[in-house]
Amino acid sequence: MIAYRLRAAVLVGPLAVLTALTMVPFVWVVLSAFKDEGEIFGSPLGLPQNWTWVNFVTVWTSGGFAGYFVNSLVVAVAATALIVLVACPAGYVFGKLATRLTDRLFYLLLFTITLPIEAIVVPVFYQFRSMGLVDTRLGLVLILVATGTPLGVFITRSFFRDLPDSLAEAAKIDGASDWRTFLSVMLPLAKPALLAVAVFSFLAAWNEYLLALLLLFDDTARTIPVGLTQFQGQYSSDYGALFAGIVLAMIPSILVYVFLQRSFTRGLLAGSVK
Repeated sequence: MIAYRLRAAVLVGPLAVLTALTMVPFVWVVLSAFKDEGEIFGSPLGLPQNWTWVNFVTVWTSGGFAGYFVNSLVVAVAATALIVLVACPAGYVFGKLATRLTDRLFYLLLFTITLPIEAIVVPVFYQFRSMGLVDTRLGLVLILVATGTPLGVFITRSFFRDLPDSLAEAAKIDGASDWRTFLSVMLPLAKPALLAVAVFSFLAAWNEYLLALLLLFDDTARTIPVGLTQFQGQYSSDYGALFAGIVLAMIPSILVYVFLQRSFTRGLLAGSVK
């Protein structure tokens, strides 16, 4: 019993310390959102003496955060829906209808995950400018779909490969085509993988900064990560409003992960154990 407790302390102790260190910036941002400028610099880690919602009102009304929030929501939802729509059938083809050609295409697609986004920003900008997609939410959605689909295909392929082949074989014996087998048999079983892809895609689109900064110049089209930079300038900064905006920006991400946590974890583990 003593040895067990000692091993547990050795394992849990460092994890507890690491968790506490990770939570420090989060707690600091949340507390600062309820402080005025004096308290933010005078007592950065202390509790607010006077809890105030002024910063939240300022960032939502005067700072244009409501528009940034709507833009981020539209972009994230649209990109997530398109990635799931593309990745699911592609993952099924790569996982269950694989041939030598599809295997080569899959590994070629997988290679794109290793490419840093910085390597393509310049050609993407010039290409989108020639197509009239700069300063539009559609342009940002399209590049997010292009960069997010490979990971979605990888996750769904792993899940479909883990499903028994007997399910598809039984459907074919009953006369079902590949497309009918996918829609009626495989797709209903792929909910955990689809939710995992959706969570990954939504969080990536919601937090995307570099591509949004590159493509969105008009303040009415900006998303939250780019819009928050308006509260910090070269000569003056409204840190209270900035912290309040960060807290508001974190809420959708936290809600998505909390409500989809189990399916998210199950989808990530798909195919890892035979």
